[in-house]
Amino acid sequence: MKTKSYILNLVFLVIFVLELIGTINGSKWFDYPVKPLILIWIAVYFIIMAKPRPYHWLVILAFFFSWAGDLLLMFGWKNEMFFFAGVGGFFLSQITYIQVFRKYSVSEGKKIFARKPIWILPFAIYLVSIYLYVYPHLEGIMKPVVALYACSLIGMCAAAFNRIGLVNSSSFQILFIGAIFFVISDSLLAINKFANPIPISGFLVMSTYMLAQYLIMLGLIRSSNSYQEKTS
Repeated sequence: MKTKSYILNLVFLVIFVLELIGTINGSKWFDYPVKPLILIWIAVYFIIMAKPRPYHWLVILAFFFSWAGDLLLMFGWKNEMFFFAGVGGFFLSQITYIQVFRKYSVSEGKKIFARKPIWILPFAIYLVSIYLYVYPHLEGIMKPVVALYACSLIGMCAAAFNRIGLVNSSSFQILFIGAIFFVISDSLLAINKFANPIPISGFLVMSTYMLAQYLIMLGLIRSSNSYQEKTS
């Protein structure tokens, strides 16, 4: 199993590097064939490495929505509808991730937000701050679209944090770091697109995005395998 994991991770490293090369060079020859492979690899690795557990289908569904979002955003430069459809794909992915994080607990008990609601505050502050930052640069329908997506994105990160104490520490830390990377990636994307240009934005957005998906997937595998060990 370790050899298989090593080989699979080597494949992901190749995908990771090729995608960043394509992003930096602005080359569709790299981006178009390689970008769809990111979530395909993520899903395949999860299926192979995660031990059977209820709600696996929800995880695959979240990967699928992200994959669809990746594909649609690739053609956003052709037509604005592709951009909106891509955002919709990621919105559905975030909502599904929230459900996955709720289901993937090892221990029973009250979640941190139920015990200490004050922990919601940092997420709410960030949500309001990032939205107010880009708001002056938004027009028309983009105002509610960005607001709705920001809520789903920060909600996903909050749901990842809400697992603390209900899963093993390794699963919690890896997945929560992945969720933070997701927030960083989409925040950079929003700032670069709607507010102020960011140097090497493509590199920063894609590197943090790929790390986010990888770490979330890895955290779910750790949670799934811990659950299997506990119930066996």
